[in-house]
Amino acid sequence: MCSTWKNFAPEDFQAAQNKIRTAPLWGIRFRNRLMHDGASGTLRAAILRHGDEAGDVTRRFQRLSRNDQEAILVFLGSL
Repeated sequence: MCSTWKNFAPEDFQAAQNKIRTAPLWGIRFRNRLMHDGASGTLRAAILRHGDEAGDVTRRFQRLSRNDQEAILVFLGSL
């Protein structure tokens, strides 16, 4: 189950303390290697590699029209 700031309990923090923190998206347009391991070379590849907790978001991105996907990628590229 995903925790939000509104219901982030101490036990949620303990469960999350060893997880990798995602880098902020600001300045992403200056990076040529993405994801925690640097293995994705494009924003699209990074989005599609997400699984586990972000799997639902990845599936929603895949269901978007190609134009809507491109609009998201253009936006991310502007950060």
